[in-house]
Amino acid sequence: MMMEQGEYKDSIILALRQKYEEERDKHRAIEQERGAGEDIATVRRVSLLEGKCSILLPESMTDMGEMERMVKYRNRNKPLLIKTDEMGDATIIFHMLPKEEKGRMDIGKELEEIRGKMRRIWKQNVFYDTGKVLAGELQVAWMDFRTFCLDGSLYCLLFLFEAGELTVLGNFHCSFPKYDMWKPVILKLLTTIETDAETRRKP
Repeated sequence: MMMEQGEYKDSIILALRQKYEEERDKHRAIEQERGAGEDIATVRRVSLLEGKCSILLPESMTDMGEMERMVKYRNRNKPLLIKTDEMGDATIIFHMLPKEEKGRMDIGKELEEIRGKMRRIWKQNVFYDTGKVLAGELQVAWMDFRTFCLDGSLYCLLFLFEAGELTVLGNFHCSFPKYDMWKPVILKLLTTIETDAETRRKP
């Protein structure tokens, strides 16, 4: 039986309302994780990798300036996207793995191999937890560690997920004293990742 025009419009309205409520609930959940005095109360959806995926990020995080990128990331494999806060303390980076390393994989096992290589190369790092979070049906593997630099130490959280035919490696880092505030926020943000495949599954 064909759907009447009025019923069709109602179904569209209901679908849009449901989508709005889902997005609103994600914002509320992340806002509840924020630390006192930190400007991460409001978030926005950021498109990644030419729209192949997206994530909610604090509005305080904006694109890192080109000069700062050149100073901080001088190697040839520059990240595709770098977002940082006004002080340049909390930074999140996204880039694709080399083509020969991408494809269907067990992301947990893949990240464990990355962890093993890092432990052999950077013996001074202190490694902490590993785990997975779900962003809808998408699995996001993560690991965290402490690394040392000339003026102190950084807290780092690496994460890995698949976006269609791409494999995305991300890295969040901040000054180590702030890790206990940022860690739960970043893990919550990872649950908001959406890919083309995940979006198509939604009504």
